[in-house]
Amino acid sequence: MRGWIQVTIFVVFFSNTLFAQTEFSTGTPLFPPVSSWYEAAVDKSQIELMRSIDQPKDQPYQFALPVMVSLKPSNAGFIIRKGGETVWVIPVSSKGALSLNAILKPFRLPEGAYVYIYDENHEVIRGAFTSQSGTGILPTLPVPGDRMVIECHFPGNEIPDNAIGVSQIAHDFAGYFRLASSKDIYYGRAGGCEVDLNCSTNQKYLLSSRSVCRLLVAGTELCSGTLINNTGKDYKAYVLTAQHCVENAGNASSTIFVFNYVSPWCDGSDNSRQHSISGSLLRATNQDIDFSLVELSSFPSLVLKPYLSGWDITSTPPGSTYSVHHPEGDVMKISIDDNPPVTSSYPVSGYVSYGFWKILRWDLGTTEAGSSGGGLFDQNSNLRGTLTGGAATCVNPENDYYAKLSRMFSISTVPASNLKSWLDPLSTGATVVSGRDPYAWNLSRSDTLRNIPVNDPGQTDIYTLPGYGYSTGINSDSLIRYAEYIPFVGVGEIAWINLNIANTSWINTADSVRVYLWRGGATPGTAIASRLIKLQEVRDNFDLEVDFGRTIAVSGSFYVGYRVYYKATLSSPQVQFAVRHSQPYSQPSLNTAWFHDGTAWRPFTQHPSFPMAVSLYMNVIMIENSILNDINNPAAQGMESLVFPNPFSRSISFSISDTARLTTLTIYDNRGSVVSATRYNNISPGILTIELPSLPSGIYHYSLKNDSDIQSGTIIKIETD
Repeated sequence: MRGWIQVTIFVVFFSNTLFAQTEFSTGTPLFPPVSSWYEAAVDKSQIELMRSIDQPKDQPYQFALPVMVSLKPSNAGFIIRKGGETVWVIPVSSKGALSLNAILKPFRLPEGAYVYIYDENHEVIRGAFTSQSGTGILPTLPVPGDRMVIECHFPGNEIPDNAIGVSQIAHDFAGYFRLASSKDIYYGRAGGCEVDLNCSTNQKYLLSSRSVCRLLVAGTELCSGTLINNTGKDYKAYVLTAQHCVENAGNASSTIFVFNYVSPWCDGSDNSRQHSISGSLLRATNQDIDFSLVELSSFPSLVLKPYLSGWDITSTPPGSTYSVHHPEGDVMKISIDDNPPVTSSYPVSGYVSYGFWKILRWDLGTTEAGSSGGGLFDQNSNLRGTLTGGAATCVNPENDYYAKLSRMFSISTVPASNLKSWLDPLSTGATVVSGRDPYAWNLSRSDTLRNIPVNDPGQTDIYTLPGYGYSTGINSDSLIRYAEYIPFVGVGEIAWINLNIANTSWINTADSVRVYLWRGGATPGTAIASRLIKLQEVRDNFDLEVDFGRTIAVSGSFYVGYRVYYKATLSSPQVQFAVRHSQPYSQPSLNTAWFHDGTAWRPFTQHPSFPMAVSLYMNVIMIENSILNDINNPAAQGMESLVFPNPFSRSISFSISDTARLTTLTIYDNRGSVVSATRYNNISPGILTIELPSLPSGIYHYSLKNDSDIQSGTIIKIETD
């Protein structure tokens, strides 16, 4: 057994480390021709049976049937060797499926390996997934249709043993996607009385919604859940849901948690720009009161705008309540009851007596299958319970039952069966805990970079016949790519890019705009990150906010921009996509806008039809860093840090309580050579986590410098299983 070292004045402990389902701008899919498909057979009678069932609320909403498989490079698919890579391609078919998804297990990619997953028509492309996307197992979101291709790229001429495999294919019988439009069919599927969250301007509802997520359990079922705060000093990504949604550790590890699944505007279109985290650890579960508490595989990135909901376990009934949830997997909805709930027992045996809040009648909205596990908030926006089930419908919105948070605390003395051990780890005895915005400090120090002058309304330029299009969209000059130069100085992280959309239209659901971040220089350099936006999710006079799934670190100047794509060639003056630009500048040297003519990047002053000096209407929201800052706990005198886990396998964290403007972390090997060196501004108090998955196992030493204070110690890297 490997030993471990306790570093002086540090406390170290073991911890399981998991990772989010993050997509990275790595490599490109090959899209090879496919002549043979692995057929995942599903019993048709099972499909018809499931379609005929009116699924109850006290069960997860099942939309797919699982097919257990054991596919690996040695027994399925085919191998391609190209460009220094060995690519395992596994085409999967399940006749009649409305969508397919897979659970990749094992999922232990070496450095340089990556995976893409896409449908037969290449309309939905997921990936690239890398070693940082998961460890051991990676459940994936569905792609539309009854055929799916999984491309697994490995550097070199070999695929390591036990690096990749497929353990499950899920056959969608209910319709995760609307095939005719490539839209998530759950958008608009909920009952007609349901209220779109984005139709509300109530700030407390909107704040609570940042804690709500849609659960895709084991590739086949849908539920709702809520991020919840705790009394500890460290941030924990705890999600509370129903036990009948996440029944065991296997369910927890194979669940995808989808955040921000909302309409882009009130009763608007679907939103394909969903943020997801794959996998979690089951911390506590109890069937008697129907709850499960899981810890997400990684803490949600700043760009997800997560919020940890507060809670109240007092016996006083709420004066009024509301619930934010995903009925039948639809975009986020809100249900409101203006009256107090009453204490009740659940009307089905097997649950603890008087352990539920009974909603006598919803005044607005209702709940449905898929709302299971959704949170019940009181008038103070504190969480009071989670939905187990009930009889409420749009026709008769009466009698829904939420398991009481207070009973979840006290129902058992066993940590694995109660909430108290996890939500009050310091044993404070608190009965009311406020919510927490984990990135409030980071955002308070954010800066918006823009070249558009203040009060400039912007403008667009439309071609006259026989020309067509706009100067900043697809047009008769064959221009489709545009960029804006950002003269940034220093280091920072890009959180969001905002585009001011003047006009848009779409003909085919594949019509889209891809937003890019390029390296700086005399002209746009190599792409650092990109994000695809369907034009059906944008409207005229719309401020489009785009992120890249995570913050992107930059140093010095850079370019942001976009590429417009229409599946069908446009040749008419119809309304198309266009971004506003500034009023023309009098001096050409003030120009910051660029276009690509198919050969090279050129300044807008050389535009073939509208030559002028302008700036594109694009704002960049920059932050100093995306470290979780512990601003609720005042700094102690002198520097005090906690290093965990030690030994570590992939990442190691430094919890710093002192306040400093500049933090430098340097890691050395036993010979004194630097293996990692990083600098951060204003990260403390906070938790600094660095990823070192490719670092060889062994003993290392670190130097942590906060302004003028220096602390050092020893850390140990161990191999993963």
